[in-house]
Amino acid sequence: MAALSALPNELLSLITGYLERPKDLLFLSLTCRRLSDFVKLDGWKALLKGRFGVSGLNLDAQASVHGLTTLYRNWHRKGLLARYLEPSFKAKSLNDWKLRTWQGPQGQTMGYQPCIDSYEEVYGSWGERREVLAWSAGTTIVLRVREAGSGIETIRQAGDDLTKSHEQNWTYDDFGHLSSWYTYKVPESSEGRDDITSLRLLRTHQRDLAYETVVFGTASGDLAALSVSPDLAETQIQHYNTGRRAIGSLSVSASSSPIIATTVGDSLLTLYPVHHQNHPQIPIQPLSQVRPITSSSRIWSCNFLSDTRVSVGLGPCRGPIQIYEIAPEGLLPTPLRTFNLESDDRADARPRQRNSSVYPILPLSDEGRGGTGAGHAFLSGGYDGIVRLHDMRSPRSFETMYWDPTNDSPIYALAAHGLERVVVGVSMHSMIKVFDLRLSGSHAYYATTTPLPSANKPKQQDYTPDTVLNHTTSNATVLSGGWNLFLNPRVPPKPGAYRAEYWRGREDSPVYSLSIPSPTSQHVYAGLEGVVQSLTFHSFTDKHPDPMLSLQTGQCSDSNDDDGPLAHNLPSDVLNLGMYEQGSEEGLGMQLLVQGDVVSEVNETDSHGRDDRWKDIRNSEDRWARGENRQRQGRGGGRAGRRRGRG
Repeated sequence: MAALSALPNELLSLITGYLERPKDLLFLSLTCRRLSDFVKLDGWKALLKGRFGVSGLNLDAQASVHGLTTLYRNWHRKGLLARYLEPSFKAKSLNDWKLRTWQGPQGQTMGYQPCIDSYEEVYGSWGERREVLAWSAGTTIVLRVREAGSGIETIRQAGDDLTKSHEQNWTYDDFGHLSSWYTYKVPESSEGRDDITSLRLLRTHQRDLAYETVVFGTASGDLAALSVSPDLAETQIQHYNTGRRAIGSLSVSASSSPIIATTVGDSLLTLYPVHHQNHPQIPIQPLSQVRPITSSSRIWSCNFLSDTRVSVGLGPCRGPIQIYEIAPEGLLPTPLRTFNLESDDRADARPRQRNSSVYPILPLSDEGRGGTGAGHAFLSGGYDGIVRLHDMRSPRSFETMYWDPTNDSPIYALAAHGLERVVVGVSMHSMIKVFDLRLSGSHAYYATTTPLPSANKPKQQDYTPDTVLNHTTSNATVLSGGWNLFLNPRVPPKPGAYRAEYWRGREDSPVYSLSIPSPTSQHVYAGLEGVVQSLTFHSFTDKHPDPMLSLQTGQCSDSNDDDGPLAHNLPSDVLNLGMYEQGSEEGLGMQLLVQGDVVSEVNETDSHGRDDRWKDIRNSEDRWARGENRQRQGRGGGRAGRRRGRG
């Protein structure tokens, strides 16, 4: 140890970057004064960069390491708090900047389909953050700006007497974070006819810093960029010429001079510049457009893979993914590459006859060590319920398949949490699925072994993906072993928790959209029929919680045992959900678990590495509130859901 303490800080930082866990660095700091001083000055920064591959959080590196390890732990243990999102009692209208009572869409014949986008800025330390969230509610855009940090905490403590007033558009959540709410109603719009079908938020480097900008498209053919400045109380709107054809999907490139790619009228891929020197009253004309090469299929989605590549999801057809190159003169007329959904490594040479559809396409980040490179790797979600990893550098159609042996519902939404995991929204049971990506460069804190698929296949062929998996050789990896979460609560929230009964009649809603603000965010947002739901990865029984989420509500246990874990009564708006781990194709390993309220004593039974709120219903009399004759989720269980939504 004397030889180690004699090393300069530069060499110690290189060594520290390879330590396995934060406690290793803590033990190192206890050996001598010299190493203790190093750990305080540079040790936590080195661990943050080397073990997690994270930079930009050095102002409080120790708290950042604490927050990251807690975040990974909560994902690993499925420790989460679920809530429905609704604006504060009054939200500020971006149409006239007046406070108005939020009532939600009026006149919808069925629940609206939310489109969600979000991003998060972190200001040098783990707890200093600003998050912007936008979603569509029929013909209305709901915008929330949430801020956290020492400055917000000082303001909160100075104005506690104002937090319960209804004459304001801001509220503080359970953790002391300030949320400001705004709404924008599309002028002269009619619910159901002019609903917003897609929206995207411009990031900080793409917009005027005084404004937040939302690009949105509607079913009646309106494509516009809404720029708002809460500080200046100004609203600007820029329209684009679409020929009044419906907007199905849109994406915004990541460059500082962004371009909009949108699907117009189900058959055209069109590009527009976001910023233009025209007068705001003059619609911006398209830069370029192309009609994808298909026979009778439609375009379901589009997304930028890089600044010069756009992907489209099509169907039903044999090549439902097409990649288009953007040249200086515009979109090239023929696709750069087409991907099908069947393995290219089959032993037989029979022509492919299976048509299918691809709905969402999600590019993977090129950040971190061993990153994928801009525009190369992406995920797709198909009608057959399988998530595929594609790589533009590979001659194969796909590299990896992430599949759920227990449910083959069509996939409507994808969201990646860094390079560790992907969250999948499907068409049935208000369900999301979570798969472990473990790509090169993910640098995940928890290293787990992904189960291999079962070697024994059942003889019957009543499960759609079997025909695909049976054609897959060892050259295309097939991964399963994730977990599924039902977003509809098993019991209603306590009376008065929400202003509307969002949970009624939505146990079979599709998950239309998903958004994760940043790779270090604790939140996942999901859009179901007529409602948006948030998942916060946080455990109320954690003795050492995330520093950013340490301002907990509720009352502590009456126990005087200071060494025991703290227990809290959950706030009334927290939902109790159900989940199960996927198991094998034969149904082995499936185990239905339900969340319960945290009681005064923490459950001491073996939770198999899960959060304390998860209970095995086989060990108690606790059952689903809707009765025990609930439809079993089994193989092939997703087919009924294909009569709804995009199917």
